[in-house]
Amino acid sequence: MSYVFDSCSLLNLTRALADGVIDVLKGNITVSLAYYEIGNALWKECNLYKRVSVEEVVKTLRFMYSMLGLMKVIHIEDVSFSINTFFIASKLNITYYDAAYLNVAKELDKVLVTDDKRLREIAEKINVKTLSSKNWI
Repeated sequence: MSYVFDSCSLLNLTRALADGVIDVLKGNITVSLAYYEIGNALWKECNLYKRVSVEEVVKTLRFMYSMLGLMKVIHIEDVSFSINTFFIASKLNITYYDAAYLNVAKELDKVLVTDDKRLREIAEKINVKTLSSKNWI
């Protein structure tokens, strides 16, 4: 069985499992937004929260990009899919980014892996099953 992983779960799994994350994520699915969301999360940790150094960010980005290369990355290029994502976001009052992960999971009939408790609760409303990354840690 394959899963759809959001960016938060990808980062949390990478932190917890280090190189072992490859065994968990290889062949699974994410959305191309993950590249940007991961970069943004690392930027915040480095520049706003001062939790990590620039060198650690560079190392993590290199690893994350190679790991994402082992996953099936969905690029949202279809306007109908994009419009449907917008409607999901509007109906459920969530970000377009979160709606994109939900929409991919729903369309592919996959379980969404997210550590966002609110997103897991919202996913139930549209019959998308969810798990936390803690299931692998």
